[in-house]
Amino acid sequence: MSRRAVWRPVVTLASAVVWSACDFIRPPDLFEAHPDVVSISILLIAGESRARLVAVHPHRPRNGEAPEITATLEGPGWSAPFLEELELHSCTSSTSWPGPLRCLGARLPEPVRANRRYAIVGTGPLGAFKGAMTMPAAPEVLDPGDSLRLQPQVPYRDVEIPMRFRTGSDIGTVLVDVREAFETLDDGEEVEINRHHLGYFPRPVEDAEADTVYIHYRTHPLRFKLHLLGIGWHYTNFLANTGTFPTPKPWPSFGIEGEGVYGYFDGLTPSDAVRVWIR
Repeated sequence: MSRRAVWRPVVTLASAVVWSACDFIRPPDLFEAHPDVVSISILLIAGESRARLVAVHPHRPRNGEAPEITATLEGPGWSAPFLEELELHSCTSSTSWPGPLRCLGARLPEPVRANRRYAIVGTGPLGAFKGAMTMPAAPEVLDPGDSLRLQPQVPYRDVEIPMRFRTGSDIGTVLVDVREAFETLDDGEEVEINRHHLGYFPRPVEDAEADTVYIHYRTHPLRFKLHLLGIGWHYTNFLANTGTFPTPKPWPSFGIEGEGVYGYFDGLTPSDAVRVWIR
């Protein structure tokens, strides 16, 4: 299965949340009409010390009651319950949902690490569920190096940044993203700007080993960090599992299984940063 074939952009990341775990989700497949069925989405982010979980009742009215679930994340020698009730904007900028939802957070005793195995256990209205996954290794940027200085030729035009990279077999989806974008004003003051001023990010790469990133340049000097994001196969295959509904049993598993529960449990690992200056 190719990475380009399975990627579908779903929702735009909230500008206040960088690499938010719950922003990489789509509305659930309507394969069972029971009102207590729960769709659960979890995407751990390497380097973060908080986990986020979105639980949705896809077969209830949007003004109905949100799912009542308990869940605990298990890491190497520790466990962390999802006890925090988070505002929706902490998880996603999407406002289009098939039913009432709840966003939960768990404080972790250590940052999530690449190549580590994590598990989840919990209960929903129809019974217990569980899941497990291994965080993918970080994508490796081969070119450019850790820093790049470019001189734009024409204002209000895109600046091209060719990239070459390498990813392991544990990565199913690769995105390119921009973080910490700053612009230098005419008086010399440097101000942070919304990364979406530079283009649509994060976005899928065009090939499994190379891509050209287009950065929209206006008139003022820019600096930012460029990353690749590697996401595992549970998430990738979940997005790829489309077709005629309802999905017949046996229900597919994408890192989560249980009574009346479906969804995915996966991880995202960013590459080292490429520091870019355009001036």
